[in-house]
Amino acid sequence: MAKDGIQREETLLARLDAAGGINRAGIDLNLLVYLEALYTEGGVSRAAERVNLSQPAMSLALKRLREIFDDPLLIRTPRGMVPTQRAQELIEPVRAILGQSRELLGGRRKFDPATATGPFTLVGTEYVFSILLPRLIKRLEREAPLASIVSRPTSPVYLKSWFEEGRVGLGIGYSEQPPQELRVRPLFDESLVCIARRKHGKIRGSLSLDQFCAFPHVAVRPMGTPQYALSLESALAALDREIKIGLLVSDFLIAPEVVAETDMIALVPRGLAQRYAGPKGLQILMPPVALPKLHFSMIWHERTHRDPVYQWLRDIVADASRELAPRETKSSV
Repeated sequence: MAKDGIQREETLLARLDAAGGINRAGIDLNLLVYLEALYTEGGVSRAAERVNLSQPAMSLALKRLREIFDDPLLIRTPRGMVPTQRAQELIEPVRAILGQSRELLGGRRKFDPATATGPFTLVGTEYVFSILLPRLIKRLEREAPLASIVSRPTSPVYLKSWFEEGRVGLGIGYSEQPPQELRVRPLFDESLVCIARRKHGKIRGSLSLDQFCAFPHVAVRPMGTPQYALSLESALAALDREIKIGLLVSDFLIAPEVVAETDMIALVPRGLAQRYAGPKGLQILMPPVALPKLHFSMIWHERTHRDPVYQWLRDIVADASRELAPRETKSSV
């Protein structure tokens, strides 16, 4: 290995020392590969399959890792094997070392979308999936016909661990404060508008503040209270007003269905209102108070940041989002 390569390996190993003292004797990159597999898979058998190693050999590797790091690393529980606190502290430096070592020793691998099989697991809201997935699937049909996509509903509580454990590769949504460990790339913005059924007995073409506060809302709260809802509460509180919540739902897609059949009203993204206005017989109305736009973004973990496969996936998601720009604003990507 070249002198600068040796120095770089020493620098990388020093990152492990920062995470907790280690016995360097006998440590090599293969053991770190096995540690990453054990942490991700949460079991010896699955980890062995992941790296094409026999189960006895993986058990020996775990024993050696425990000696090196002077810690059990994985503990058996009724829920399976779970990482110790030390393992959680080590995993990020280990993944950084492996990623940089791959670049150092082998360079970045070439990626041909035509050979990609996936599946690519995405996490996000149903509304975002409804507007982006059709465009994304069309792109996959042309460029990566063997690939597949799995979509999962978003969960702020588990989002960080899902990314760390490799359960999802990309998040798409209007997460206003994603975990600091995740990278963010803006996609597009949408204004919020109010919808009411066209045959509403009291609302005809415009919406007063009195009407906005008098009629029950279909309120969308994915989990917790999003920033636009806090801004609305603040603006109304300054006027000594508040809205009535008649129905609380987790996704924007539900709101037009309910509003079309009742006298309830709802705040939804403009694109969604435009899509449903004709088929569902809805009015699109300007809210009587100023509200911030929704900022839709991609989020991902450092572990996939340099992966050519996910670089390509993020690029085609960004391309698909640009097709949405004419109805609202140009993409900020």
